[in-house]
Amino acid sequence: MSNSAPIHLEMRGIVKRFPGVVALGGVSLHVRGGEVLALMGENGAGKSTLMKILGGAYPADEGQLFIDGEEVVFRKVSDAKRRGIALIHQELMLAPNLDIAGNIFLGGEARGAMGRLSRSEMIARSRVLLNRVGLALPPTTQVSSLTAGQMQMVEIARALALDARAVIMDEPTSSLTAGESEHLFKIIRTLRGQGIAIIYISHRMEEVLKLSDRITVLRDGRNVGELPAAEATQDKIVSLMVGRAFTHRFPDRAPLPADTPARLVVEDLLVPGAPSGVSFTARRGEIVGFAGLVGAGRTELMQCIFGVDRPLAGRMILDGQGYSPKKPRDAIAAGVYLAPEDRKRHGLVLPMTIAQNTSLPDIANYTPRGWLNRRREVRVAQAERERMAIKAPTVQVKTVNLSGGNQQKVVLGKWLAMTPKVLILDEPTRGIDVGAKAEIYRHMADMAAAGITILMVSSEMEEVIGMSDRVIVMHERRMIGILRREELTQDRIGALMTGRVEQIEHDRPITTDTAA
Repeated sequence: MSNSAPIHLEMRGIVKRFPGVVALGGVSLHVRGGEVLALMGENGAGKSTLMKILGGAYPADEGQLFIDGEEVVFRKVSDAKRRGIALIHQELMLAPNLDIAGNIFLGGEARGAMGRLSRSEMIARSRVLLNRVGLALPPTTQVSSLTAGQMQMVEIARALALDARAVIMDEPTSSLTAGESEHLFKIIRTLRGQGIAIIYISHRMEEVLKLSDRITVLRDGRNVGELPAAEATQDKIVSLMVGRAFTHRFPDRAPLPADTPARLVVEDLLVPGAPSGVSFTARRGEIVGFAGLVGAGRTELMQCIFGVDRPLAGRMILDGQGYSPKKPRDAIAAGVYLAPEDRKRHGLVLPMTIAQNTSLPDIANYTPRGWLNRRREVRVAQAERERMAIKAPTVQVKTVNLSGGNQQKVVLGKWLAMTPKVLILDEPTRGIDVGAKAEIYRHMADMAAAGITILMVSSEMEEVIGMSDRVIVMHERRMIGILRREELTQDRIGALMTGRVEQIEHDRPITTDTAA
């Protein structure tokens, strides 16, 4: 992409205020046709607010917006769409009850004679668009049957149906497999080659450095820097994001003593749909990482341990006693807690306050006389807000208004208030910025130091290697091997994740459980 290419889209001095908060304090950016501009910043830096203004969802209080040098004003989303701006949200905005063609043209349906819906035209045009994004599926395929990666392609096809000249992608790979992400990157490069301007929002440094031509960084609702991709490094970007040098992402943790007692023993646990049972031992104060590709069966295993699903066979032992939860309430009573992958749907009640979410899993202890002890609820929630450094003025703030990182801290805080024995963390930092990640890692280290056993499911290789004492690798719903901390490398974990055990057997036979 040449710097001489004309500026397609420009925002100047954008200000947006909400009650008691200045979300954007005079932000400016520009993007050229055929350029990928990465927009980065911590949660709460103002990225999403800025993009919602660009997409017509919010009006700006001050500032100007230009397209091809012409000033424009967007009063609603349809105004932005008419000017060729398409916003693809992190939570995909598709209608699962419609087919692909119906979703691509939803709100802009092709009409035939007398205004009737022209299904044949929609299907024909959908085939052309699906071919452009490399999705080899019939346009009549129901969207509810698609994978996350396929849904992402449908969203891009919908943007192309609008003749979009600027496409905004907000965390587009957060739910994609590695293969789906690579396909998305290929499509992005194709769109760039066609002269389409792309604004790419992501917390994943490797993606940003791989894809972008230029990087703009926001902090606290203001511009703090811009870097050409050729000059950018992870350290430079993170320093701009957090306002300080940031070189130590993962906390130092001493190895566990060899005689550390077992906390949870899992023996031949057969998860529904799995070909064989899983066996492992997790010790007190140990962080056991679970690596694997999407669909490897890690989440299903955690749901059995937490009592969401019943195993078909096998047994579990917790602190020397038999443990067989029939429902999550049994697991909670035993001191086994789960912070789920989708914190917004399963980990929190978003319309509730921080205090209400904190008391919810242990509500019986807040109602000793039949009514809620609100003073105790607030007191406990306030203690967890301070311990977790949750950025909120009071514990009466609704969790829906918190950033992703602070929502995750509320999930962790509510369980810590109940003194867990085993804490299951399923994708604990998904969609969280680098600064908030470091705080979560520090809290995890503190929990382990206090004797809490952590089972961590993560799709981020650096996170698995940086935080785990041992890593259990799963492939096609079976446990394929366990690696000790000194054995953890991306190559070894990657080989196991893809079932290529023979590539590392020359180093050491894959063990069943080195801690048993």
